[in-house]
Amino acid sequence: MEDIQTGAVVVSYHPDADVFQNLEQLRRQVQTVVVVDNGSPAPALNLLRDASQTLGFELIENGENLGIATALNEGVRRLREVGCQFVLLFDQDSTVTEGYVATMLRCFHQSADPKSLAILVPRYVDRRFGTVLAPSTGSTGHLEAATTSGSLMPLEVFSIAGFFADELFIDGVDYEYSLRVRRLGFTIDECTEAVLQHSPGTPTYHRFLGSKPFQVANYSPVRRYYQERNKIWVTRRYWKTFASFCAKQFAISAKDLIKIVLAEDDKLRKCVYFAAGIRDGLRERMGRLDEG
Repeated sequence: MEDIQTGAVVVSYHPDADVFQNLEQLRRQVQTVVVVDNGSPAPALNLLRDASQTLGFELIENGENLGIATALNEGVRRLREVGCQFVLLFDQDSTVTEGYVATMLRCFHQSADPKSLAILVPRYVDRRFGTVLAPSTGSTGHLEAATTSGSLMPLEVFSIAGFFADELFIDGVDYEYSLRVRRLGFTIDECTEAVLQHSPGTPTYHRFLGSKPFQVANYSPVRRYYQERNKIWVTRRYWKTFASFCAKQFAISAKDLIKIVLAEDDKLRKCVYFAAGIRDGLRERMGRLDEG
């Protein structure tokens, strides 16, 4: 496996200092790292430029936020140009552990049917709480969907399934692509030996009228908009094939709305954006939200 050309794509947006430690760790494990910056301010961008020289990664500067899907596509296309066979996808709040890439590649090649495996994800551990973020497994034993960050994919999959859906901008990009490759007959699996430290959202725990503690994600109103809008867009395209998965996503939405009302700050604004996402999803008004 030493001859396999493996590259990584990292999407940055207003990165903090931890990103550079993560990039240094990642750079030691793959042949090529491409960082796609989605419009970070000048101070952060200058740090990325300096780090690209000292750490040896390629920096693509978008100058504005073009969304996670477009940024990932730019990085994937660049790795195809330089001849990579595999790509690992990351957002900036994930931390790879020692030997992560080698473990992922070994798991991929030792899987029951590597030719049908489109996406391999690691075991996700929330680095703030130390809890394992368990994926959802379907009736076939394979995963229903993949989280983008930390996932390993053969680049040839993009030649068959196409690239990520730019119109989603952010949220649901990974789930849409997961359903797309599954509909084409590919599988998604988990490599439990590879651990990725991941920090989704800014969760807090609450009680209501003596209930057991429950977790709320505290996503911003804008993120709530994209989450609900994109769920509808994805459901319209995949519900006939993956009705159970789509139904579960809306059940999660209903629970999240209750949690917002019970425990989160900025409730009214989040509910307004939640409703706006549903409205625009039904209208198929996609792309970047105009917050003006």
